[in-house]
Formats: sequence, C-alpha cells, structure tokens
Amino acid sequence: MRTFRAAIFRKTRGFTFVELIIVVLIISILITFASVNWNVAAKKGKEALLEQFSIDVAMIREDAVAHYENRVVEFDLTSGTIRLGTIDLKRGFVGTGELHLKGDYLLKEVLINGERFSQGKCYMTFYAAGMVDRAVLHLESGQELYSLAINPLTATVRGENGYVQEIAVPGRNNPY
Repeated sequence: MRTFRAAIFRKTRGFTFVELIIVVLIISILITFASVNWNVAAKKGKEALLEQFSIDVAMIREDAVAHYENRVVEFDLTSGTIRLGTIDLKRGFVGTGELHLKGDYLLKEVLINGERFSQGKCYMTFYAAGMVDRAVLHLESGQELYSLAINPLTATVRGENGYVQEIAVPGRNNPY
C-alpha cells in the first residue's frame, strides 16, 4: 500500500481577518476626527460669520416662540456691540446676553423696517408669534462691505457681498 504525505503548509506571514478589521476600524476613526477638523478650518471669514449669526438668530426666535415673550436685539452702533434682552415697561431695555460677530467685522449701519441707523442705538424685535422685524446689517472688514439680511417671516439670514439697500421679495410690490 502506498502512502502519500500531505504537504504541511507553513504559516505564512500575513494578517488575519480580525487584525485587518481592527486596522480598518482604527483608520476610519482617525479619518472621522480629521474630517471634523478640516471642516472647522475650512469655514473662515464670511461663511463662519453667516453660519454663527444664523444660528444666533434662530435660537433667539425659538426662545421667543417657546416662552411666548418678545425678545429684543439692541444694536449699539457707537460701540459696535449687539446685545440680547427684553423690554421692561419700567426699566426699558434689560440685557440678558451679548452676540459677537466672528472675524474682524465691525457693525457699520443697520436698517430696521426700512429705517436707517448709522449711530446710536436701535432695536430689532423677535415677536412671540415667530415673526421678526425686517433688518439688514451692514458690516465692514477693512475696505470690504458685507450685508446680512434677516427675513421677517422665517428669521433666516442671507449674506450678500457689498451694500444691500433692503430685502426685496421677487414678484411682490416692494415699497423700498
């Protein structure tokens, strides 16, 4: 009777399936963290300003609707500050917080409901029903002008390069 010996395979130098899965998992976790940092680094200047101000406006509107209380934003054009608060009948404006503009943008002028303010203080109201005053903020960074227009119905913020006179609704009879 003949016997055949089976060739004995020596262990090859390679990775097991479990080792490969662990390496792929670690690499995917590192890529996830790196992509988050890339996103933060990519948003600078106007994009970061628009995103942050949009979030602030949305939060103020939601706070007014949730508490069924008007919220007021005070624009102090003399000092260039933006404060959040309410109007008290006895004390007037009562500040509860402050909004900061990202980057090196300075508040130059504000249009609220068609009225232009270039000095002093002016107030924009977020109503408990969800509406807000029509507003356009003119910002300046060096020689560059940037405008933020706030929609009175949805409180969404639109950024425009240059100087925007007033919010215009296409197909409507716009008074301004």
